[in-house]
Amino acid sequence: MTENKGKVAIVTGAAKNIGRATCDSLSKLGFNVLVHANSDKEGAMETLEIVKKNGVNADIFIGDLTNEDTSRHLVDAGSKLGNVSILVNNASQREFNKFDDMSFDQWRFVLSINLDTLFHTCKAVIPEMKKNNWGRIINLGGLSAHISAIGRAHVITSKSAVVGFSRALAMEYAEAGITVNTVVPGLIDTVRGASAGRSLVHPSHSNPPIGRKGYPVEVATMISNLCGPNSDFITGQTIHVNGGSYFP
Repeated sequence: MTENKGKVAIVTGAAKNIGRATCDSLSKLGFNVLVHANSDKEGAMETLEIVKKNGVNADIFIGDLTNEDTSRHLVDAGSKLGNVSILVNNASQREFNKFDDMSFDQWRFVLSINLDTLFHTCKAVIPEMKKNNWGRIINLGGLSAHISAIGRAHVITSKSAVVGFSRALAMEYAEAGITVNTVVPGLIDTVRGASAGRSLVHPSHSNPPIGRKGYPVEVATMISNLCGPNSDFITGQTIHVNGGSYFP
């Protein structure tokens, strides 16, 4: 799409699953894409190949975004592809630790990835968006923050804070042409590492009323819609993609 030519989307945690699908979806809309991964360079390269087939400029960036300097370098890398216009904060950590057994280090580890990285990436990208009086920030939430779950005090706390963070920035930067929204996936058919075998949602919601798990592309489609030309009036919202597992 010609109206998106020269605009860059940065997608964090894009080596697979929702992040990869989002890169694919945004590139099909004509956005150049910077594919981020914390350490999975092989996965990021696979995503990059998918994106390049859509005829846009793209690159990868590998780094730990809990580091402020790394987040600045991320945006610098995106700027080499064009005007950084979209930030999708998809990178997150989902751990299972009963509170009785949870250490403060475990608590801080999850919050640093799920929340601190949003602070760093948004601080780095918003000045670039303000230059063009246009920007889209989509932060990925978590269903457990809305329905709760056992063994996820750190995850639920961080993902609940994501909603408040998005609303705060939406209010603060509305006049700058920057919208900020939270997209909350439900039970999605994804491939996971450390969290494999652990239910990510409350057991009573393990089978959505729609009768199946969601697909990464369905979440990516919602994200892309929020980046489209007719999305200017949508900001500060929490949008659920969950097959009916939860109704706000």
